[in-house]
Order: sequence, then structure tokens, then C-alpha cells
Amino acid sequence: MKNRLLGQRDIIVYLAEILNRCNIPYLLTGSIAVSYYGRPRATHDIDFVIEIPKEESNKLLTVFKKLGRDFSLDFHQIEQAIVKGNFFDIFHPDSGLKIDFWLSKNEFDLNKFARKNKIMVNKYTVNLVSAEDILLTKLLWCKKIRSDRHLRDCVGIWQIQKNKLDMTYLNLWANKLTVNKLLEEIKVMNY
Repeated sequence: MKNRLLGQRDIIVYLAEILNRCNIPYLLTGSIAVSYYGRPRATHDIDFVIEIPKEESNKLLTVFKKLGRDFSLDFHQIEQAIVKGNFFDIFHPDSGLKIDFWLSKNEFDLNKFARKNKIMVNKYTVNLVSAEDILLTKLLWCKKIRSDRHLRDCVGIWQIQKNKLDMTYLNLWANKLTVNKLLEEIKVMNY
């Protein structure tokens, strides 16, 4: 590796460059997207959603073999994630950061890629999940396990982005995902 990776921004750009070079669609998501659209909060991980058909899974393994010794990863875990269609993580020991990779697996996940935003990170263009999609994703997490952190994230995004959100899209998917009651709830919450 030419340059030493010093923190989140460097790692985001490094991984985005590799995914772009290998033509693997990705979105930066998770707490970094929450901080971008809502209220910033400390985080010690980075989350990406990636889109790759199972028949191209070898491509994904090739990508992670290019990472070298700067990252700690388990190829068996990656293979299992591909088979099961869930997630895997890698670790960057020098920074102490964990990076989660979520595999897109349903219509909602795949739809996120068409709605991505592009942001600049260290003068490099990175694909970022849309505000509506990170809000809906967080509401889905709240539906599974009600969490103050997820609710706080949703309220922050709602309060800061509400005049910019595509409400038609948001309401459509809130109904499809059956998180419409949670969406109404966060609209009146204060944190």
C-alpha cells in the first residue's frame, strides 16, 4: 500500500477506489450516513452495502485479496456471507476500525443503488445511501429491535432533512416495509 491509512476517511476512500476499480456497486451507509444527514455521532465502524450477484462472488473474493496485510479478514466468513446473502466484516488493526459489508438481497436493498448520492471524501467521489433509504433502514432495525440509538438517529435525520425528503418515496416504502407507524412516531419525537 502506497499511503498509510490513518483513519475513517482514508479507509473509506481506499475501499471505494478498490470497489470502483473492480466494478462492484457499493454504498456508504450506517452511522457515517446518519452523521451526514442527521446529527453526528461517534462511531468506530464503517458500513458499506454492496451489490453482487452470487454468480460473480469470485470477483468479491478477488477484491478482498487485494487488501493485503493492512486488513484482517476471514475468507471463509466472506464466502459464507455470499452463500447466505448477509454480511461480513474486516478489521483495520492500525486504526481499530471494523468495516461491515452488507450484501444487497431484496428489492429495497437493490432500489437503494438507483437513488444513491455522491459525496466528496478526501477529494474522491464516494457513493452514499440516500437520506430516505438510511432513514428507512434505521426504521427497519427499530422494528426488529427497538433501540434508543436507532430512534435518535431517525429523529435527527427527520428533523434536519424533513423539508428535503422525497415524501412520496418515503411513505411508499414505509408502507411496503411496514414501518409506517414508526415513521409517524419519529416525526413527533424529540431527542
